Amino acid sequence: MDKDNGRLIISGEELFFEYKGVSYTLTSNRYDPCTYISRGDDTVCTLHNAFNTDELKDAFEKGGTVKALDWADYDETGFCKALAAALDSGRAELDFTYAAKLSQRT
Repeated sequence: MDKDNGRLIISGEELFFEYKGVSYTLTSNRYDPCTYISRGDDTVCTLHNAFNTDELKDAFEKGGTVKALDWADYDETGFCKALAAALDSGRAELDFTYAAKLSQRT
């Protein structure tokens, strides 16, 4: 059985990540390369050295990839795996490339 890696939902200007029956909102700050994973008003996890949500929407709507600081390309599936690993880690903050490495361990 495949591991549930969640899925991205693009709704207008908003980006959501559904994982294990929970819907998270993904946000970013255009001045800081972080992706924030929130549930309601609470930020559950901050991914440092990550992506602006506009960049994610632009790339994934076209079936493309985003390039992380480690120069690796991540398609939508790889990105979702990293988000799932970040949430499963239980950490409030971590680097995106570390989350991506965690996702490869399972």
